[in-house]
Amino acid sequence: MIGIRASASGIVAGNTREAETTLFKNRIMSSKPSADEKRASEAAAPETEEIYLISRSVEGCLAVINGSTPEDAGVVVTKPDCNKEQQWYNCNGQWQWGGDRSLCLAPAPGGATVGLAKCSSSSAIWLLDAEGRMTIDSRALAVPKRFNEPVGLRPVSESDHEKWWTDGQLKASLKGVKPAVYPVAADDTTTYEQEIARGILNQIATLTEPLPYPRDVARFPGAVDDTTPRVCKTVTLDLSVLGQPTNLRMLKPRDWQATGLYVAAGDVFQVDLPETLSPQRAEQIGILVGAHTDRLFPHSGTVRHKHFWRMPTVTQTFRVKPGQNYLRSQYGGQLIFMFKNGENFKTDAVVSNVVRAPYFRLGETTPDEWENLKKLDAPQALFESERVVLVVSSRVVHELPFPDQLMQRYEQVIDSHNDLAGFTHDDPPPRAKFWLVNDIQISAGSAHAGFPVMVGPCRNLASLHSPYCWCIWHELGHDYQQAHFWSYAYGSETTVNLFSLHDEEKFFKKDQLKDGGIYRKTASKVDEGLTFQHADCWQKLVFLMEIKYFFPDIGWDMFRQLNRTTRALSEEDAHRLATHHQLQIDYVYKNLSKSVSHDLILTNERWGIKISQEAQQEIQSLGLAKAPADLSIRD
Repeated sequence: MIGIRASASGIVAGNTREAETTLFKNRIMSSKPSADEKRASEAAAPETEEIYLISRSVEGCLAVINGSTPEDAGVVVTKPDCNKEQQWYNCNGQWQWGGDRSLCLAPAPGGATVGLAKCSSSSAIWLLDAEGRMTIDSRALAVPKRFNEPVGLRPVSESDHEKWWTDGQLKASLKGVKPAVYPVAADDTTTYEQEIARGILNQIATLTEPLPYPRDVARFPGAVDDTTPRVCKTVTLDLSVLGQPTNLRMLKPRDWQATGLYVAAGDVFQVDLPETLSPQRAEQIGILVGAHTDRLFPHSGTVRHKHFWRMPTVTQTFRVKPGQNYLRSQYGGQLIFMFKNGENFKTDAVVSNVVRAPYFRLGETTPDEWENLKKLDAPQALFESERVVLVVSSRVVHELPFPDQLMQRYEQVIDSHNDLAGFTHDDPPPRAKFWLVNDIQISAGSAHAGFPVMVGPCRNLASLHSPYCWCIWHELGHDYQQAHFWSYAYGSETTVNLFSLHDEEKFFKKDQLKDGGIYRKTASKVDEGLTFQHADCWQKLVFLMEIKYFFPDIGWDMFRQLNRTTRALSEEDAHRLATHHQLQIDYVYKNLSKSVSHDLILTNERWGIKISQEAQQEIQSLGLAKAPADLSIRD
């Protein structure tokens, strides 16, 4: 089969992957200093091997960013990468920085954090002790909870936040060890730790050599055949509109841009940004390879006491700079661009040495195009509409008919959620797209909310039935919940299903709580003394739905108005509401009472929900008639 490889003048046909790999190696090497230049620059320093210091708590490398002098350098922990900013040289306890070996690690002025100092004048001598702590003067390097925050100094303790691996230690732990074969038992902590070590060492490995620890991707996310043509494609990155309305008070989708390109595991791929692009704009652009972002741990709900069915991590993120960027994913996956807030602009990125994936865009892909696209052999396929992106296994799309109806249904679900959330032209919904991703194993449950929404093997997102199922309504509903402002006070697993019931009524003219007799059974329980506090999530949902049914002229609009009112709160009022449970209970009571033009105090009392005197007086001052205590649905 004829392959595709990059050349200095564009794309040319190539007969073998070997020529392509050699070309990429040559281009990478040409951007690095020669051996003579390296020896000359390091002549004044002792000959030692570079060392990566890797935090045991966050699995990131000690690095210098945002500067290169003692005055402006920031010493942080960042994601492992193969660059000099993360390399250190231990010269008799003086830890010289790989980016400039005339500088070394030292306590910063004030002593609470660390920075760089000139080696010639620094007296900072560090001890890497047997427990993995980097200590100086009875204090240890301490890692913050998040990447790219200043590394501090703390009194020596047993915390993993003070313990480090070196890359040499990780390599020694894998010597003579066979690669993991999945599934792996959840209690096999040795194999789990070895898998984490392999992942870190692959990330810091030089790109001119093969991956030192090839990963078991055949099972998941999938392997790409060496004979599959690699392509080059120009992608227009659209950062012309960024960010979300500040008052959404729900989960905000992120600014991800799909490409329809797939990176093969172990391949060095190239992303070229314009040389004229400013570093500030380049900083707004990141790359994610693989949409399956769930990290699995031995204690994860789907793993505990069972098995890992895939590697703990199967995605990687990358930073890019203006000009040429050579990158490698050890797992492979869909190539996705991620954008940070900042300047608004568009620019082109030229992506090379990747493969095309089955990629359907509603309103753009034609039936004839789809017939060819769905036959592509990339392991993962992608479907995109105006507000939804799906990532599924390519195996499930080979027999899939034209997916226009599938994506139209997902759009209908978003319309329905936006409707209940009360969004309007003047109060717009999230701008970015919701991503839903199929995975063979996720961190919790059969599906879970978040960004992206993760769905396990129980449901095929590319099935025509999936957009109209309770699972999808429920998980997207979690993303729409107004959480700590009122939703959680009435039950996270309760208020989320307002969206599910709204969708069910809209699409099927039914209510499964009625069909299952839940309203009638719950009414009897409340008659017997059941209180809201001791009710389960379905019974709590009955409380809210009783009000909806008792006032049919208002119906769902009471919840629309509640959501709108919450978005209209000032930041100060929203913060105050989110930090007081009783305020949230009062808040819903007052808002629903105003919506239905009746005081709902009696039904709250029937359910044992305590409303403050202040809230009761506020509603009483409006002169509203009291609604009956018993709003039960007993049909």
